Amino acid sequence: MTDTVKDVYSFLIPMIENSLLLPNATVAEIVPFMNVDLMEDAESSDDWHIGQIVWRNIRIPVVSLERVQGRKDLGELRRSRIAIVYTLNGNQEIPYIAIMVQGIPRLVPVDENNSQMLDEELPKGVKAWADLEGRKALVPDLDLIETMLAERA
Repeated sequence: MTDTVKDVYSFLIPMIENSLLLPNATVAEIVPFMNVDLMEDAESSDDWHIGQIVWRNIRIPVVSLERVQGRKDLGELRRSRIAIVYTLNGNQEIPYIAIMVQGIPRLVPVDENNSQMLDEELPKGVKAWADLEGRKALVPDLDLIETMLAERA
């Protein structure tokens, strides 16, 4: 008998141009774009670190993944949400990253029958592209984002 993973339940979360695909075990919570302390020039600059949010009495850096990829538009801030995501390396200084997203997440099962990895160019901040039932989604490079944040600290 072989041990196989049948489904990896994941969040498919709309962003401005693409969707974000994250295993549900990496997502602590999706919260409204409230109580975000934006950097002074966050809306007009092209900086990817756009502010901070206090979540469960912890200050968490808010990142625009689109800006990590080189895009400038932040979208409609009032309709945005924040995905609070666990970091992967046990860094006590950065236990979470807050990623700005645009829509309501959907919990979806991901398995070999409904998804495949795409062989496409990986912009900065993207670990992989996936096709999930005909919908293109990006898997973020959380290690890179964590490293970028640590370098700023």
